[in-house]
This record gives sequence, C-alpha cells and structure tokens, in this order.
Amino acid sequence: MKTIAKSLVLSTTVILFASPLTQTADAAAPVQHEQVTTHSDFQLPSITDTIKQNIELSFQKKGNWLQKLEVIAGKEKREQFEQFFNQHIGPDLKNLLEEQTLTWKQVDKTIYQALIKSDVPFLAAKSIAHFATLSLKKM
Repeated sequence: MKTIAKSLVLSTTVILFASPLTQTADAAAPVQHEQVTTHSDFQLPSITDTIKQNIELSFQKKGNWLQKLEVIAGKEKREQFEQFFNQHIGPDLKNLLEEQTLTWKQVDKTIYQALIKSDVPFLAAKSIAHFATLSLKKM
C-alpha cells in the first residue's frame, strides 16, 4: 500500500512540474509590444461621444421599454409616462446632444432638474435620475 501511495505522489509531482500551468516565462526573454504610433491607428471614443450615442440609442429603444412598462403597469400608466417623458425629460435630453462636452454627472443633473420642474418630490427625483443615468450607462 505504501508503494502505491508513494508512486501516486511521485507521478502527481512529476505531472505538476511538467505541466504548462506551473511553468513560468523566461524572465530574460524580451516581451514584444506593439505601440500605436499615429492618432488614426486606434482611438477610444470620448466620454461625450459615448453619452451621446447612449442617449440616441435610448430614443431609438423608447418603444421597447414603453411596451415593457405597459406589460407591468398597464396601458393607461404607459400613456401617462410617455406623455410625461415627451414633455419633460425628452426635450432636456435632446438639448444635451447639442453640448460640446458631456459628463454622466451632467446627464444625472439634467434628468433630476427636469423631474423637479415637473413637481416630482425631491427624493423621488433624485432616485429616478440616478437609476435613469445608470440605465443610460448600460445601453
């Protein structure tokens, strides 16, 4: 029994040391890196571009999320919310598309102010604006 146990331990040790998972890279070997040399090679979209794209995408998908709202709350609530959105929040979001630079904080503040102007209570407006901004980030 001891012989079988010793042979299993020995074979497991040999397999682990020979495994590519346990081998390390040679520290002396040079690592090849490609470097972007010109501005046109690679460019990440700016925060402003991302925000504008997400706002535009939200307007395109408005029908989908209104249908989901109708399933959850009913046709009457959907119509009320759609009218409220078109009167108060939609125009302010469209105005943001004309800005030169945007931040997510500006989006949150714009939605919050639109809700406050439409007589939504302070805490509810803060919460709704926060979650609306989060959903825009996830688009």
